[in-house]
Amino acid sequence: MLCVLGFDGYFKRLNPAWERTLGFSVDELKARPFIDFVHPDDRGRTLGQNETVRGGGQARSFENRYVCKDGSFRWLLWNATPDESQGLIYSVARDITARKAAEAEREQLIAEVRSLQEILPICSYCHKVRSDTNYWLTVEQYFSRHTNTLLSHSICPECVKTVIEPQFGKIDEEPD
Repeated sequence: MLCVLGFDGYFKRLNPAWERTLGFSVDELKARPFIDFVHPDDRGRTLGQNETVRGGGQARSFENRYVCKDGSFRWLLWNATPDESQGLIYSVARDITARKAAEAEREQLIAEVRSLQEILPICSYCHKVRSDTNYWLTVEQYFSRHTNTLLSHSICPECVKTVIEPQFGKIDEEPD
């Protein structure tokens, strides 16, 4: 997508790729300030970049979103350079919407994998823990290898009632 933008904020020339990408006619795009077509969340950054280019700088790999005629948005990757003597900015933009969607999908998959890695497989019978290398370790072994936590052993009140007392009888709280 090629364009010439005036320092006044209006498109002066646009190639046909703009119509194919955004759905607006060239005349519709030239009739309004360019910033009207920029996603509201990207307008501040876009105006800042535009000011830098008008001041003699260049835009290199600048990304923002543009609205399409159907209300959707397309991600564009920009390179731009000014012609200060003519008050014009010469720009080339590439539609990177598919790339951005793939990046978002990749990030989602990475997040899902990370959440799966946070699940600690433990045997329902012996309560050993499966390590990252697919070895089964006791809880004590697992904690000593993966943390600085020290473990001590005890018996919870529920296990005293359901396991210990049926085997050994009631345990007095206070010694006689």
